[in-house]
Amino acid sequence: MSFFTRLASGFAVACALFAAAPALSQGAEGAGLSPSQTARVVSILDTGFASCASAAPVYRLDCFSQVYRNGSKLLANNASYWEAEVALTRVGRNLYTFVRANTDAKAGRIRLEGFRLKAVSEAKMPEAEKLYATNIARAIVLLRGGGEAEETYFGPIADEVAKYPKLIP
Repeated sequence: MSFFTRLASGFAVACALFAAAPALSQGAEGAGLSPSQTARVVSILDTGFASCASAAPVYRLDCFSQVYRNGSKLLANNASYWEAEVALTRVGRNLYTFVRANTDAKAGRIRLEGFRLKAVSEAKMPEAEKLYATNIARAIVLLRGGGEAEETYFGPIADEVAKYPKLIP
């Protein structure tokens, strides 16, 4: 390796470290994690979950799926929340897929707090309950599985998810 190649390499490394220094010195918030981002997601989930809990049980799975998707959308453009986004997206997608495959064609759609909801057939409700509980448990494990910084910012999201561990309380 020539002198100039090594010099250019060293310069590139120094520039990269210099550029990253402000983010590293700011801690987790400089890395994209923030109390306000977490609070917005928790607020969306809290409001949505409360609305879903007031729906008839056959409509709750669709309602919860939409709330989880809305929460994940708030995190979609922030790479620091990738694990949290994945956790919420998986729950929303899995619930949506189940609702789509097991919709009660005889029950009409209802509107609830801005959501248009489909009913799951009554015969599939035990399966829906099990699917919901399994997905919530996985999401909580993923949200709590990070390091200290993630726990600080993902913990309130996990706490909110844990408030509704069952589809039908």
